[in-house]
Amino acid sequence: MKFTAGSPKGETVAKFIFEGDFDGIRDDAKAHNFSGKEREVMVAHPAKGPKRLIVAGLGKKEKFTTEKLRRAAAQVGQRARLLDLAEISIVPPAGDRSENSQAVVEGVALALYEYKRYKSKPGRPLKLQTVRVDGDADAVRRGEIYARATCVTRDLVNDPPSVCTPRYLADAAKKVAKKGISIKVFDEKQIKKMGMGGLEGVAIGSTEPCRFVHMTYKAPGARRTVAIVGKGITFDSGGLCLKPADGMLNMKDDMSGAGAVIGIFSALAELKPRVNVHGIFAATENMPGGSAYKTRDILRAMNGKTMEIINTDAEGRLILADALSYASRLKPSEIIDMATLTGACVVALGPDMSAIFTANEKLQKGILAAARAEGEKVWPMPLENEYLDMIKSDVADMKNSGGRWGGAITAALFLREFVEEGIPWAHLDIAGPALVENDRPYRPAGGTGVMVRTLLRYLEEQ
Repeated sequence: MKFTAGSPKGETVAKFIFEGDFDGIRDDAKAHNFSGKEREVMVAHPAKGPKRLIVAGLGKKEKFTTEKLRRAAAQVGQRARLLDLAEISIVPPAGDRSENSQAVVEGVALALYEYKRYKSKPGRPLKLQTVRVDGDADAVRRGEIYARATCVTRDLVNDPPSVCTPRYLADAAKKVAKKGISIKVFDEKQIKKMGMGGLEGVAIGSTEPCRFVHMTYKAPGARRTVAIVGKGITFDSGGLCLKPADGMLNMKDDMSGAGAVIGIFSALAELKPRVNVHGIFAATENMPGGSAYKTRDILRAMNGKTMEIINTDAEGRLILADALSYASRLKPSEIIDMATLTGACVVALGPDMSAIFTANEKLQKGILAAARAEGEKVWPMPLENEYLDMIKSDVADMKNSGGRWGGAITAALFLREFVEEGIPWAHLDIAGPALVENDRPYRPAGGTGVMVRTLLRYLEEQ
Protein backbone atom coordinates (compact mmCIF):
# COMPACT_ATOMS: atom_id res chain seq x y z
CA MET A 1 0.00 0.00 0.00
CA LYS A 2 1.41 3.34 -1.06
CA PHE A 3 0.46 6.79 0.24
CA THR A 4 0.83 9.83 -2.00
CA ALA A 5 -0.09 13.49 -1.71
CA GLY A 6 -2.35 14.91 -4.39
CA SER A 7 -5.77 16.25 -5.33
CA PRO A 8 -8.71 13.84 -5.13
CA LYS A 9 -9.35 11.69 -8.17
CA GLY A 10 -10.80 8.29 -8.97
CA GLU A 11 -14.12 6.70 -8.14
CA THR A 12 -13.92 6.88 -4.34
CA VAL A 13 -13.30 9.92 -2.16
CA ALA A 14 -13.38 10.02 1.64
CA LYS A 15 -14.07 13.10 3.74
CA PHE A 16 -14.71 13.98 7.36
CA ILE A 17 -17.51 16.07 8.80
CA PHE A 18 -18.35 17.51 12.17
CA GLU A 19 -21.59 16.74 13.91
CA GLY A 20 -24.52 18.43 12.15
CA ASP A 21 -22.44 19.71 9.22
CA PHE A 22 -24.26 18.11 6.28
CA ASP A 23 -23.36 20.49 3.50
CA GLY A 24 -24.02 18.64 0.22
CA ILE A 25 -24.94 15.31 1.81
CA ARG A 26 -28.04 16.14 3.86
CA ASP A 27 -30.31 13.65 2.08
CA ASP A 28 -27.73 10.86 2.28
CA ALA A 29 -27.12 11.57 5.96
CA LYS A 30 -30.82 11.38 6.69
CA ALA A 31 -31.19 8.15 4.73
CA HIS A 32 -28.30 6.54 6.63
CA ASN A 33 -29.31 8.00 10.02
CA PHE A 34 -25.88 9.65 10.03
CA SER A 35 -25.30 12.61 12.35
CA GLY A 36 -21.53 13.10 12.15
CA LYS A 37 -20.82 11.81 15.64
CA GLU A 38 -17.55 10.10 16.45
CA ARG A 39 -17.32 6.49 15.22
CA GLU A 40 -20.06 7.02 12.61
CA VAL A 41 -19.27 6.26 8.98
CA MET A 42 -21.43 6.03 5.89
CA VAL A 43 -21.08 5.40 2.15
CA ALA A 44 -22.99 7.73 -0.16
CA HIS A 45 -23.40 7.84 -3.93
CA PRO A 46 -23.75 11.54 -4.78
CA ALA A 47 -25.38 12.72 -8.00
CA LYS A 48 -22.34 14.84 -8.77
CA GLY A 49 -18.66 14.24 -8.13
CA PRO A 50 -17.12 10.86 -7.32
CA LYS A 51 -18.99 7.62 -7.79
CA ARG A 52 -18.63 6.77 -4.12
CA LEU A 53 -18.21 9.03 -1.07
CA ILE A 54 -17.10 7.64 2.29
CA VAL A 55 -17.95 10.01 5.12
CA ALA A 56 -16.65 9.66 8.68
CA GLY A 57 -17.85 11.66 11.67
CA LEU A 58 -15.57 13.72 13.88
CA GLY A 59 -18.06 14.70 16.57
CA LYS A 60 -18.45 18.26 17.81
CA LYS A 61 -16.20 20.79 16.09
CA GLU A 62 -15.17 22.52 19.29
CA LYS A 63 -13.88 19.22 20.70
CA PHE A 64 -11.82 18.22 17.67
CA THR A 65 -8.39 16.62 18.17
CA THR A 66 -5.98 15.01 15.74
CA GLU A 67 -6.45 11.75 17.64
CA LYS A 68 -10.16 11.81 16.78
CA LEU A 69 -9.18 12.36 13.16
CA ARG A 70 -6.69 9.49 13.35
CA ARG A 71 -9.46 7.19 14.60
CA ALA A 72 -11.92 8.39 11.98
CA ALA A 73 -9.31 7.79 9.27
CA ALA A 74 -8.94 4.26 10.63
CA GLN A 75 -12.65 3.74 9.99
CA VAL A 76 -12.23 5.03 6.45
CA GLY A 77 -9.44 2.53 5.84
CA GLN A 78 -11.45 -0.34 7.28
CA ARG A 79 -14.46 0.57 5.12
CA ALA A 80 -12.21 0.71 2.05
CA ARG A 81 -11.06 -2.81 2.90
CA LEU A 82 -14.65 -4.06 3.21
CA LEU A 83 -15.47 -2.53 -0.17
CA ASP A 84 -12.44 -4.21 -1.79
CA LEU A 85 -11.20 -0.88 -3.12
CA ALA A 86 -7.90 -0.70 -4.97
CA GLU A 87 -7.48 3.05 -4.47
CA ILE A 88 -9.02 5.89 -2.56
CA SER A 89 -8.59 9.66 -2.21
CA ILE A 90 -8.91 11.18 1.26
CA VAL A 91 -9.58 14.83 2.02
CA PRO A 92 -8.49 15.82 5.56
CA PRO A 93 -10.57 18.47 7.35
CA ALA A 94 -9.53 22.12 7.30
CA GLY A 95 -7.08 23.21 9.99
CA ASP A 96 -3.45 22.30 10.57
CA ARG A 97 -2.63 20.89 7.15
CA SER A 98 0.52 19.09 8.25
CA GLU A 99 -0.83 17.51 11.45
CA ASN A 100 -4.10 16.48 9.81
CA SER A 101 -2.36 14.92 6.82
CA GLN A 102 -0.06 12.88 9.04
CA ALA A 103 -2.92 11.77 11.30
CA VAL A 104 -4.95 10.54 8.31
CA VAL A 105 -2.06 8.45 6.99
CA GLU A 106 -1.28 6.97 10.40
CA GLY A 107 -4.92 6.12 11.04
CA VAL A 108 -5.37 4.29 7.75
CA ALA A 109 -2.01 2.49 7.74
CA LEU A 110 -2.16 1.33 11.34
CA ALA A 111 -5.78 0.19 11.09
CA LEU A 112 -5.01 -2.01 8.09
CA TYR A 113 -2.09 -3.79 9.74
CA GLU A 114 -2.45 -7.57 9.88
CA TYR A 115 -0.24 -10.32 11.28
CA LYS A 116 -0.80 -13.41 9.16
CA ARG A 117 2.53 -15.21 9.17
CA TYR A 118 1.12 -18.38 10.72
CA LYS A 119 -2.36 -18.44 9.17
CA SER A 120 -2.83 -21.48 6.92
CA LYS A 121 -5.78 -19.62 5.40
CA PRO A 122 -4.87 -15.95 5.66
CA GLY A 123 -8.25 -14.77 4.39
CA ARG A 124 -9.12 -12.16 1.83
CA PRO A 125 -6.06 -10.16 0.80
CA LEU A 126 -6.04 -6.40 1.08
CA LYS A 127 -6.67 -4.92 -2.35
CA LEU A 128 -6.03 -1.32 -1.40
CA GLN A 129 -2.83 -0.27 -3.16
CA THR A 130 -3.00 3.52 -3.45
CA VAL A 131 -4.14 6.06 -0.87
CA ARG A 132 -4.06 9.62 -2.13
CA VAL A 133 -4.20 12.31 0.56
CA ASP A 134 -5.11 15.88 -0.33
CA GLY A 135 -2.61 17.38 2.06
CA ASP A 136 0.98 18.23 2.90
CA ALA A 137 3.41 15.96 1.02
CA ASP A 138 6.09 15.94 3.75
CA ALA A 139 3.49 15.08 6.38
CA VAL A 140 2.09 12.26 4.25
CA ARG A 141 5.59 10.83 3.91
CA ARG A 142 6.24 11.22 7.63
CA GLY A 143 2.97 9.53 8.55
CA GLU A 144 3.80 6.57 6.33
CA ILE A 145 7.28 6.23 7.87
CA TYR A 146 5.92 6.46 11.42
CA ALA A 147 3.27 3.82 10.70
CA ARG A 148 5.74 1.50 8.99
CA ALA A 149 8.14 1.73 11.94
CA THR A 150 5.30 0.97 14.35
CA CYS A 151 4.40 -2.12 12.34
CA VAL A 152 8.01 -3.33 12.46
CA THR A 153 7.64 -3.41 16.23
CA ARG A 154 4.18 -4.96 16.06
CA ASP A 155 5.53 -7.84 13.99
CA LEU A 156 8.29 -8.53 16.51
CA VAL A 157 5.90 -8.47 19.47
CA ASN A 158 3.44 -10.72 17.64
CA ASP A 159 6.07 -13.29 16.67
CA PRO A 160 5.92 -16.52 18.74
CA PRO A 161 8.41 -16.54 21.63
CA SER A 162 10.19 -19.66 20.35
CA VAL A 163 10.80 -17.75 17.11
CA CYS A 164 11.58 -14.32 18.53
CA THR A 165 14.56 -15.36 20.64
CA PRO A 166 17.38 -13.04 21.74
CA ARG A 167 19.39 -13.97 18.64
CA TYR A 168 16.36 -13.36 16.41
CA LEU A 169 15.88 -9.95 17.99
CA ALA A 170 19.53 -9.08 17.39
CA ASP A 171 19.19 -10.20 13.76
CA ALA A 172 16.10 -8.00 13.40
CA ALA A 173 18.19 -5.05 14.59
CA LYS A 174 20.85 -5.89 11.99
CA LYS A 175 18.23 -5.81 9.23
CA VAL A 176 17.24 -2.21 9.99
CA ALA A 177 20.85 -1.03 10.33
CA LYS A 178 20.89 0.62 6.93
CA LYS A 179 22.99 3.47 5.59
CA GLY A 180 23.62 5.96 8.35
CA ILE A 181 23.16 3.41 11.16
CA SER A 182 25.85 1.23 12.70
CA ILE A 183 25.37 -1.74 15.01
CA LYS A 184 27.31 -3.82 17.51
CA VAL A 185 25.97 -7.15 18.76
CA PHE A 186 27.61 -8.66 21.84
CA ASP A 187 27.35 -12.42 22.48
CA GLU A 188 27.28 -14.19 25.84
CA LYS A 189 31.08 -14.31 26.14
CA GLN A 190 31.42 -10.59 25.51
CA ILE A 191 28.55 -9.90 27.92
CA LYS A 192 30.40 -11.78 30.65
CA LYS A 193 33.63 -9.94 29.85
CA MET A 194 31.86 -6.56 30.14
CA GLY A 195 30.66 -7.49 33.63
CA MET A 196 26.96 -7.47 32.84
CA GLY A 197 25.97 -9.60 35.81
CA GLY A 198 22.30 -8.71 35.67
CA LEU A 199 21.85 -9.86 32.09
CA GLU A 200 24.07 -12.89 32.59
CA GLY A 201 22.22 -13.88 35.76
CA VAL A 202 18.75 -13.75 34.21
CA ALA A 203 19.92 -15.63 31.10
CA ILE A 204 21.61 -18.50 32.90
CA GLY A 205 18.43 -20.56 33.33
CA SER A 206 17.72 -20.72 29.59
CA THR A 207 19.30 -22.78 26.82
CA GLU A 208 18.90 -19.74 24.55
CA PRO A 209 21.98 -17.49 24.68
CA CYS A 210 21.51 -13.83 25.55
CA ARG A 211 22.47 -10.86 23.39
CA PHE A 212 23.29 -7.19 23.95
CA VAL A 213 22.74 -4.75 21.09
CA HIS A 214 24.00 -1.21 20.51
CA MET A 215 22.77 0.69 17.45
CA THR A 216 23.98 4.19 16.53
CA TYR A 217 22.55 6.90 14.31
CA LYS A 218 24.75 9.94 13.70
CA ALA A 219 23.31 13.19 12.40
CA PRO A 220 25.57 15.72 10.65
CA GLY A 221 26.13 18.70 12.90
CA ALA A 222 24.18 17.22 15.82
CA ARG A 223 24.54 19.08 19.09
CA ARG A 224 22.79 16.53 21.30
CA THR A 225 22.77 12.77 21.78
CA VAL A 226 19.81 10.74 23.01
CA ALA A 227 20.18 7.16 24.25
CA ILE A 228 17.06 5.02 23.96
CA VAL A 229 17.15 1.83 26.01
CA GLY A 230 14.73 -1.09 25.71
CA LYS A 231 13.92 -4.16 27.79
CA GLY A 232 14.22 -7.35 25.73
CA ILE A 233 12.87 -10.30 27.70
CA THR A 234 11.77 -12.46 24.77
CA PHE A 235 9.79 -14.73 27.09
CA ASP A 236 9.18 -14.33 30.79
CA SER A 237 8.18 -17.47 32.66
CA GLY A 238 8.96 -15.75 35.95
CA GLY A 239 12.02 -17.92 36.46
CA LEU A 240 12.00 -20.03 39.63
CA CYS A 241 9.30 -17.68 40.97
CA LEU A 242 7.14 -19.18 38.24
CA LYS A 243 4.16 -17.22 36.97
CA PRO A 244 0.72 -18.89 36.91
CA ALA A 245 -0.46 -19.98 33.45
CA ASP A 246 -2.69 -16.94 32.89
CA GLY A 247 0.08 -14.58 33.94
CA MET A 248 2.48 -16.22 31.50
CA LEU A 249 0.13 -16.23 28.50
CA ASN A 250 1.18 -12.92 26.94
CA MET A 251 4.76 -12.84 28.13
CA LYS A 252 6.06 -12.90 24.57
CA ASP A 253 5.40 -9.13 24.76
CA ASP A 254 8.07 -8.61 27.43
CA MET A 255 10.50 -7.56 24.70
CA SER A 256 8.26 -4.68 23.56
CA GLY A 257 10.78 -2.06 24.71
CA ALA A 258 13.55 -3.64 22.65
CA GLY A 259 11.12 -4.08 19.76
CA ALA A 260 10.32 -0.37 19.94
CA VAL A 261 14.02 0.48 19.75
CA ILE A 262 14.26 -1.56 16.54
CA GLY A 263 11.14 0.08 15.13
CA ILE A 264 12.49 3.55 15.87
CA PHE A 265 15.82 2.78 14.22
CA SER A 266 14.08 1.43 11.13
CA ALA A 267 12.90 4.99 10.48
CA LEU A 268 15.83 7.22 11.49
CA ALA A 269 17.78 7.01 8.23
CA GLU A 270 14.72 8.28 6.34
CA LEU A 271 13.60 10.91 8.83
CA LYS A 272 17.10 12.24 9.50
CA PRO A 273 16.47 13.91 12.87
CA ARG A 274 19.12 16.48 13.86
CA VAL A 275 20.24 14.57 16.93
CA ASN A 276 22.56 11.61 17.47
CA VAL A 277 20.76 8.53 18.76
CA HIS A 278 21.98 5.41 20.55
CA GLY A 279 19.60 2.44 20.54
CA ILE A 280 20.45 -0.09 23.25
CA PHE A 281 18.78 -3.26 24.42
CA ALA A 282 19.57 -6.37 26.43
CA ALA A 283 17.81 -9.53 25.25
CA THR A 284 17.28 -12.82 27.07
CA GLU A 285 14.66 -15.31 28.18
CA ASN A 286 13.76 -15.69 31.86
CA MET A 287 13.40 -19.45 32.38
CA PRO A 288 13.38 -21.86 35.38
CA GLY A 289 16.16 -24.18 34.23
CA GLY A 290 18.31 -26.23 36.56
CA SER A 291 21.00 -23.56 36.49
CA ALA A 292 18.58 -20.65 36.96
CA TYR A 293 19.39 -17.83 39.34
CA LYS A 294 17.74 -18.13 42.73
CA THR A 295 16.14 -15.96 45.37
CA ARG A 296 18.70 -14.46 47.74
CA ASP A 297 21.35 -14.70 45.05
CA ILE A 298 23.40 -11.52 44.59
CA LEU A 299 24.21 -10.23 41.11
CA ARG A 300 26.65 -7.46 40.23
CA ALA A 301 25.68 -5.00 37.48
CA MET A 302 28.04 -3.44 34.96
CA ASN A 303 28.47 -0.30 37.07
CA GLY A 304 29.57 -2.39 40.07
CA LYS A 305 26.41 -2.14 42.15
CA THR A 306 25.08 -5.34 43.67
CA MET A 307 21.48 -6.59 43.59
CA GLU A 308 19.93 -9.08 46.00
CA ILE A 309 17.31 -11.26 44.32
CA ILE A 310 14.02 -11.23 46.18
CA ASN A 311 11.89 -12.28 43.23
CA THR A 312 13.18 -13.87 40.02
CA ASP A 313 10.09 -12.48 38.27
CA ALA A 314 11.47 -8.96 38.77
CA GLU A 315 14.05 -9.69 36.09
CA GLY A 316 13.53 -6.83 33.64
CA ARG A 317 15.13 -4.30 35.98
CA LEU A 318 18.19 -6.57 36.30
CA ILE A 319 18.95 -6.55 32.58
CA LEU A 320 18.09 -2.85 32.36
CA ALA A 321 20.60 -2.22 35.14
CA ASP A 322 23.33 -3.30 32.72
CA ALA A 323 21.79 -1.53 29.74
CA LEU A 324 21.49 1.76 31.63
CA SER A 325 25.03 1.40 32.98
CA TYR A 326 26.30 0.87 29.44
CA ALA A 327 24.27 3.83 28.13
CA SER A 328 25.67 6.06 30.89
CA ARG A 329 29.23 5.32 29.80
CA LEU A 330 28.40 6.82 26.41
CA LYS A 331 27.81 10.20 28.11
CA PRO A 332 24.61 11.04 26.18
CA SER A 333 22.67 14.27 26.66
CA GLU A 334 19.79 12.20 28.03
CA ILE A 335 18.60 8.62 28.44
CA ILE A 336 15.07 7.32 27.85
CA ASP A 337 14.22 3.73 28.66
CA MET A 338 11.10 1.76 27.68
CA ALA A 339 10.04 -1.42 29.43
CA THR A 340 7.05 -3.64 30.08
CA LEU A 341 8.31 -3.47 33.62
CA THR A 342 5.54 -3.87 36.20
CA GLY A 343 2.05 -5.24 36.62
CA ALA A 344 1.74 -2.58 39.31
CA CYS A 345 1.74 0.06 36.57
CA VAL A 346 -1.19 -1.66 34.86
CA VAL A 347 -3.06 -1.78 38.18
CA ALA A 348 -2.44 1.94 38.65
CA LEU A 349 -3.13 3.22 35.12
CA GLY A 350 -5.02 0.46 33.32
CA PRO A 351 -4.27 -1.18 29.97
CA ASP A 352 -4.23 1.93 27.77
CA MET A 353 -1.74 4.19 29.50
CA SER A 354 2.03 4.25 29.94
CA ALA A 355 3.75 5.84 32.93
CA ILE A 356 6.65 8.26 32.81
CA PHE A 357 9.07 8.62 35.71
CA THR A 358 11.60 11.44 35.56
CA ALA A 359 12.97 14.26 37.69
CA ASN A 360 13.77 16.34 34.60
CA GLU A 361 10.92 18.74 33.79
CA LYS A 362 12.15 19.59 30.29
CA LEU A 363 12.48 15.94 29.31
CA GLN A 364 9.04 15.12 30.69
CA LYS A 365 7.44 18.06 28.94
CA GLY A 366 8.95 17.08 25.59
CA ILE A 367 7.88 13.43 25.80
CA LEU A 368 4.37 14.29 26.97
CA ALA A 369 3.92 16.79 24.13
CA ALA A 370 5.05 14.21 21.56
CA ALA A 371 2.74 11.59 23.09
CA ARG A 372 -0.27 13.94 22.94
CA ALA A 373 0.43 14.73 19.30
CA GLU A 374 0.56 11.00 18.48
CA GLY A 375 -2.48 10.04 20.53
CA GLU A 376 -0.52 7.86 22.97
CA LYS A 377 -1.51 8.20 26.62
CA VAL A 378 1.31 8.81 29.07
CA TRP A 379 0.87 9.82 32.72
CA PRO A 380 3.55 11.28 35.03
CA MET A 381 4.30 9.22 38.14
CA PRO A 382 6.39 10.18 41.19
CA LEU A 383 9.94 9.16 42.03
CA GLU A 384 9.31 9.09 45.78
CA ASN A 385 12.70 8.97 47.47
CA GLU A 386 11.30 7.74 50.78
CA TYR A 387 10.32 4.50 49.02
CA LEU A 388 14.02 3.72 48.61
CA ASP A 389 13.80 2.05 52.02
CA MET A 390 11.60 -0.61 50.39
CA ILE A 391 14.49 -1.81 48.23
CA LYS A 392 17.18 -1.48 50.86
CA SER A 393 19.15 -4.71 51.32
CA ASP A 394 21.11 -5.94 54.34
CA VAL A 395 23.56 -7.90 52.20
CA ALA A 396 23.80 -5.97 48.90
CA ASP A 397 23.44 -2.45 47.56
CA MET A 398 19.72 -2.99 46.93
CA LYS A 399 16.97 -5.59 46.54
CA ASN A 400 15.41 -6.22 43.14
CA SER A 401 11.88 -5.97 44.52
CA GLY A 402 10.27 -3.74 47.11
CA GLY A 403 7.14 -5.82 47.42
CA ARG A 404 3.58 -5.22 46.30
CA TRP A 405 2.94 -1.63 47.34
CA GLY A 406 4.14 1.12 45.01
CA GLY A 407 5.71 -1.50 42.78
CA ALA A 408 6.01 0.69 39.68
CA ILE A 409 7.67 3.42 41.75
CA THR A 410 10.20 1.20 43.50
CA ALA A 411 11.07 -0.39 40.14
CA ALA A 412 11.76 3.06 38.70
CA LEU A 413 13.85 3.99 41.75
CA PHE A 414 15.84 0.79 41.26
CA LEU A 415 16.59 1.73 37.63
CA ARG A 416 17.69 5.22 38.63
CA GLU A 417 20.58 3.69 40.56
CA PHE A 418 22.18 2.67 37.25
CA VAL A 419 21.99 6.03 35.49
CA GLU A 420 25.07 8.14 36.00
CA GLU A 421 24.33 11.17 38.14
CA GLY A 422 23.86 14.32 36.08
CA ILE A 423 22.42 12.63 32.99
CA PRO A 424 18.72 13.51 32.47
CA TRP A 425 16.74 10.26 32.46
CA ALA A 426 13.16 9.17 31.89
CA HIS A 427 11.67 5.73 32.42
CA LEU A 428 8.57 4.72 30.44
CA ASP A 429 6.66 1.76 31.86
CA ILE A 430 4.65 0.46 28.90
CA ALA A 431 3.35 -2.74 30.52
CA GLY A 432 -0.30 -1.83 29.91
CA PRO A 433 -0.56 -0.78 26.26
CA ALA A 434 2.25 -2.89 24.72
CA LEU A 435 -0.18 -5.66 23.79
CA VAL A 436 -3.97 -5.49 23.62
CA GLU A 437 -6.36 -8.43 23.46
CA ASN A 438 -9.19 -6.64 21.67
CA ASP A 439 -9.26 -4.52 18.54
CA ARG A 440 -9.10 -0.75 19.01
CA PRO A 441 -9.72 1.95 16.36
CA TYR A 442 -6.29 1.62 14.73
CA ARG A 443 -4.73 -1.02 16.98
CA PRO A 444 -5.69 -4.57 16.01
CA ALA A 445 -5.44 -7.13 18.80
CA GLY A 446 -1.83 -8.04 19.56
CA GLY A 447 1.34 -5.98 19.72
CA THR A 448 0.72 -2.26 19.40
CA GLY A 449 4.16 -0.76 18.81
CA VAL A 450 3.47 1.72 21.59
CA MET A 451 5.94 4.61 21.98
CA VAL A 452 7.50 4.21 18.53
CA ARG A 453 5.62 7.18 17.05
CA THR A 454 5.93 9.23 20.23
CA LEU A 455 9.71 8.90 20.39
CA LEU A 456 10.16 9.43 16.65
CA ARG A 457 8.31 12.72 16.99
CA TYR A 458 10.28 13.58 20.10
CA LEU A 459 13.57 12.98 18.30
CA GLU A 460 12.48 15.01 15.27
CA GLU A 461 11.59 17.95 17.47
CA GLN A 462 14.98 18.13 19.19
